[in-house]
Amino acid sequence: MSSKPGAAQDAFLFDTTVLSIYLDPNHPQHIAKGQSLAALPAENPRFVSPVALGELGFGTRLASLIGKGDPARLNAILAEARAYAVLDITHHTASAYAELKSKVAHKYLAKTLRQDRPKYIEDWIDKATGQKLAIDENDLWMCAQAKERDLVFVTADARMKRIPDADAEVRLLIV
Repeated sequence: MSSKPGAAQDAFLFDTTVLSIYLDPNHPQHIAKGQSLAALPAENPRFVSPVALGELGFGTRLASLIGKGDPARLNAILAEARAYAVLDITHHTASAYAELKSKVAHKYLAKTLRQDRPKYIEDWIDKATGQKLAIDENDLWMCAQAKERDLVFVTADARMKRIPDADAEVRLLIV
């Protein structure tokens, strides 16, 4: 394991925010964030999760149903995301997910767990700040995939820092 995510030997797992920014030239952050992604070593493998593909597919279909966005452009983004190597979710991922979610719960809900565990992680409250964690279940699944395979999880969402704060085995690169 490298000490700094983004080293020459690292492989990367891109999250949904990164894919949508990087693959959409019309995205307002495309140029700034795209430069950060382009700076990653070109020889390093890049992967996507079926979870990210599901989120992108949902966004594409929903936009089509409500008449927002250009369907051809959105479908092109989804097709380009599907061109990356896609990592399967396996029973090993499920084990990594269970360990990761329990570490997040322990770090942020230690007192609450003794009383009553909130059902949805999105509703969990940070014991230090009193604010909702705003950690999405899908983000945990993708981080579990990265942890399981010792990949660097690449995101544009700074709130994701809470996950490796709870489990140092999750390697995160925020662009």
